[in-house]
Amino acid sequence: DDDDDDGGGRGDAAAEPSPPGRAGGAAVADDPGARRLKGHILGICLSARRNMCVHADVSKEGDRERVDEMCRQLTAPWIRDSTGKEAKGDRKLCTHYEKYEQSLSNQSQLLTDGIYTIEDLREKGLEEGFGWCPYYAARRLIQAADVVVLNYQYVLDPKVSMASQLGGAPIMPGSRQAFGGKGAEGGGQPEPSIVVFDEAHNIDDVCIESLSVRLNRQRLDQSSGNLTRLSSEIERVKKEDNARLQDEYRRLVQGLQAAGQIDANIAERLQSPVLPDDLVNEAIPGNIRRAEHFISLLRRIVNFLRRYLQVDRAQCEGPLSILHKFEEDVEVDAKSLKFCHERLRSLLNTLRVSNLDEFTPITKVADFVTLLGTYAQGFTVITDPYPEAEGIYDPTLLLSCLDASLAIRPVLKRYQSVILTSGTISPLEMYPKILGMTNVVVTESFSITMARRCLCPLIVTHGPDQVPITSRFSLREDPGVVHNYGELLEQLVQTVPDGMVCFFTSYRYMEQIIEKWYETGVIARVLKHKLVFLETKDVVATTYALNLYRQACDSGQGAVFLSVARGKVAEGIDFDRHYGRCVVLFGVPFQYSLSRELRARLEFLKEHYGIKEAEFLNFDAMRQASQCLGRVIRSKRDYGVMVFADQRYARLDKRSKIPDWIQNFLEPGHIVMASDVAVAAARTFLLEMSQPYEEPVGSTASVLTPEALRALQLREGKAKAAAEAAMPAAPPPEKRPRLGEGGEGGGGFAEEGAAARLEEGQGAAEAPWEASSAPEPVLATGPGPGIGRRDPWAGL
Repeated sequence: DDDDDDGGGRGDAAAEPSPPGRAGGAAVADDPGARRLKGHILGICLSARRNMCVHADVSKEGDRERVDEMCRQLTAPWIRDSTGKEAKGDRKLCTHYEKYEQSLSNQSQLLTDGIYTIEDLREKGLEEGFGWCPYYAARRLIQAADVVVLNYQYVLDPKVSMASQLGGAPIMPGSRQAFGGKGAEGGGQPEPSIVVFDEAHNIDDVCIESLSVRLNRQRLDQSSGNLTRLSSEIERVKKEDNARLQDEYRRLVQGLQAAGQIDANIAERLQSPVLPDDLVNEAIPGNIRRAEHFISLLRRIVNFLRRYLQVDRAQCEGPLSILHKFEEDVEVDAKSLKFCHERLRSLLNTLRVSNLDEFTPITKVADFVTLLGTYAQGFTVITDPYPEAEGIYDPTLLLSCLDASLAIRPVLKRYQSVILTSGTISPLEMYPKILGMTNVVVTESFSITMARRCLCPLIVTHGPDQVPITSRFSLREDPGVVHNYGELLEQLVQTVPDGMVCFFTSYRYMEQIIEKWYETGVIARVLKHKLVFLETKDVVATTYALNLYRQACDSGQGAVFLSVARGKVAEGIDFDRHYGRCVVLFGVPFQYSLSRELRARLEFLKEHYGIKEAEFLNFDAMRQASQCLGRVIRSKRDYGVMVFADQRYARLDKRSKIPDWIQNFLEPGHIVMASDVAVAAARTFLLEMSQPYEEPVGSTASVLTPEALRALQLREGKAKAAAEAAMPAAPPPEKRPRLGEGGEGGGGFAEEGAAARLEEGQGAAEAPWEASSAPEPVLATGPGPGIGRRDPWAGL
């Protein structure tokens, strides 16, 4: 759940630097390293206000935008100042935020060391001894925490990024960062922090989405309304408090840093791609310093985009081309455009706007032109008059990011270690290419340890009539394919107990297949054994269907959930235990290859990274298929059947991209199967899994108890000590005769020189034959010579 930049509190409370020894009021020892060695760490979770608010009235609201608005109305600095000046003001403040501010001013301790989830922080916010706001406390504590758990967007999306506050040591106001300030990009050393992206199989899509902006006619009309409202506010402030606008103008002359938008520390550490370095120190261009001039420029931009959207056919255009049209029509250069996002943010703060979500449309327009003026490559502008369906004219303007590395590059440059991990991140070699990771140290695919063979992957290529089954576009409406898919589902619902999950390649394909199944009676026959539920595009309806599906599984009747790959169910819903004993994948989930956005990205990948179209499409389809199949196995004690219902899965180019932990359970006889044979194999597997099973204990168990782990470590330590004691001592090196004492003069002289170097530089204890015992780095890929080879002199 994303959260926009806040206008509440003291500007951006989490961005303020922390004094040494205390970061945001957290108990931090003088030596953080010694504190960690003792096992004392601070772990914090951060989420949106809606998930963390404990205010009696605000927390009852379910809408995120409404929660944000009410929070700002209680915590905005100008509201708190006006309330404090009133002797008997009617305005109410948030008591939890006031306690948070009081704790900061008193330098009191917010939290002791420990691991705190969102629920734990909410409980602290309701306790009498604490009572502070969990949201603002968490934002402050991330500067002192050893471990921070938060959403991708807080690191990758420049509009809500908190990457500048993560990592590094606590610093004094005005002092330089301890580890090179701006990281590797600024010439210093990267911060010694570790960033772990979990569930990173779709991280390239997250990066692209964070830097893409979509506009339509409705949003542009709303933007015009926003500008009218801002003009009225400017006129009102001019009459009531003109000095406020004059102060902002004088600060903008000195640049954003002096304008109070970013302080000195954040100016050093900020790595947002939307805020380049020159925006930090340069003065705001003169044509947008005054509020009236800036509003006038935004009006011209909105009018230009409204005219640009008047098209009757789709078109793609590069950033430089549309930027040239901006310069001719709007009479504005790229430098002024790339300041629009921060200039609008400054104006909203100056006008003391608490309901920022009301101005989302004009903010989107500012984001659009800011990205357009900042990047000359890696983007494309797509105009589509019929985005939803032919005949429904609703033109959209999409600034589509094509280069995923733009969003993640600041993270890679700033932090010492960045780890991408996922159970379905396969194949590994594709991710460094599309993310621009040039210094990959380790790429490793780990297997899973199971007490028994609790996975049964089956690749079904044809039906009993030998008609191939596939979702290929040319055959997907073939009656034989639809019949075989329906027969496979019928047989599986009679065999599999409890819950079944089926994934189709798209909503449209699922609707076509279900319509044919209704006509042929397949759905009616399935309903005799299990209930049937569908995923729809409506999130509320899908959530309700999921709850009913779980109730049907709990009651013992069982159910079938028909879903779509790339949908909400495929990404975030677990079907563990009896909720998912079988998952069926009807077809290969390729993207719609005629999408203009996808075509532009494929051309970009081929031109800049040498990735062929078929290579990327296969990679993308198989990672989505793996994500769907992984929904049914959520623990070591779980078990389930995985059915690949498409003949293309039997091909090596598809099968090789299945994660290793699934391939290890794929038997040779289960690669090319008829549907009836696959059902028989599934029946045998489920029968075997249903038998009583006594889980092994001790060191041979799949899951070790603490006692078994300590016993295993003790046994390994004894075995290592016994092996070292039994190893014969190495014989002393044979002394060669010195020069003049016999032998070859050159050999003796060379050895003497080597011995002298050892004695002078490293001491007699180190010798060339001992180098193999020194640790060596494990490199899978990366720059430099000798990668993948063992260097016998590495220890020297």
